[in-house]
Amino acid sequence: MFLETKEGKTKILVPKQRTKSIFYNPKMELCRDIDIAGVAAFVSPLPSQQAPLTYIDALAGTGVRGVRVAKEVGLAIAINDRSKSAYELIKKNIKLNKIGESAKAYNEDANVILLQNKYDLVDIDPFGSPVPFLDAACKSVKKLLLTTATDTAPLCGAHPGGLRRYDAKTLNTEYHKEIATRILLGRITRDLCKYDRAILPLLSYSKAHFIRVIARVEKGAKKADESMKRLGFIAHCFSCGNRFAFSCSELLEMSLKKKCDVCGAKIHIAGPLYLGAIKEKGFCEQVHEELGRREMGKPKEAIKIVATCIDELDIPFYYEHHAICKALKVTPSPLSSLIDTLRSNGFYASRTHFSDSAFKTDARMEEIKEILKKVMKSWASSRKSM
Repeated sequence: MFLETKEGKTKILVPKQRTKSIFYNPKMELCRDIDIAGVAAFVSPLPSQQAPLTYIDALAGTGVRGVRVAKEVGLAIAINDRSKSAYELIKKNIKLNKIGESAKAYNEDANVILLQNKYDLVDIDPFGSPVPFLDAACKSVKKLLLTTATDTAPLCGAHPGGLRRYDAKTLNTEYHKEIATRILLGRITRDLCKYDRAILPLLSYSKAHFIRVIARVEKGAKKADESMKRLGFIAHCFSCGNRFAFSCSELLEMSLKKKCDVCGAKIHIAGPLYLGAIKEKGFCEQVHEELGRREMGKPKEAIKIVATCIDELDIPFYYEHHAICKALKVTPSPLSSLIDTLRSNGFYASRTHFSDSAFKTDARMEEIKEILKKVMKSWASSRKSM
């Protein structure tokens, strides 16, 4: 009925075949590897306490994430799933790893257990949207909130539902992964503010079919008000590719404007979404170090994501190199050459973890196109001379 597998230093019993009552996704091992390093990085600088920090894996399935946190980081863990079959398996996995003193299984509705208890670290990893659990999670959490969204189609604008679920309008642009991530952060920001709490994203990333957010939570009405000021909108022109961000206070002016400054075509608006930094560089460096010294299942991929996040610019959108080259009808040059040229021309530029063929820069689209033409000429000349 069950197979024994291993993630990190943790043994886990999983169903031989996929079932509706016990969920386990082996493809999310990458996410769990980063989580272990992230939680370890978060708790390591905290002063020692008489009681260990409390952590809840509220939608646990097999319990793999919570069991790993208990075994590999050493926190006091509540591992919960409303499925009776999952609950029984969680107890077996706790026993298998000999962590009964630090981990306890629960068979409750996630919202109920979160509303009835406070936890230092709250993790909600649902199948689909986290929205049905966000309010309870935001009320329960004291220090760190970890959130997953796998309903990327409505978040990215490929399917309807983003406005209904997240109270935000999305756009299906070439940088839709970042828009989706920032819409999720915007929704978390608003839900936390109801309880006079503020969000400080430590590491936010998107991979394949999911978005993952690790965010510090701070208490206080003033801090909550400040976090609300980091919400805003992104304007996008589908005609020329021009894009820019603006604050909530500028929404009325932008709504009346309606036309692109570059080509005069109609502009489209996404938001409200989070415009602030979606990661903290120092924290990402700590996570990178933790990944390097821990036993992980997919260390190279995890390290690559976090390493790119460390130096990624805090600009709320990115540009697809190949898409711009296609519009200009030119062959793409090496992305590194374009980034170097942007920097030599006085602009900030970096790669982005959202796409291997994309870059971030504070240059506007028309400036990027002009620089790209220069890069192409230089690259073509160097190839002929070889």
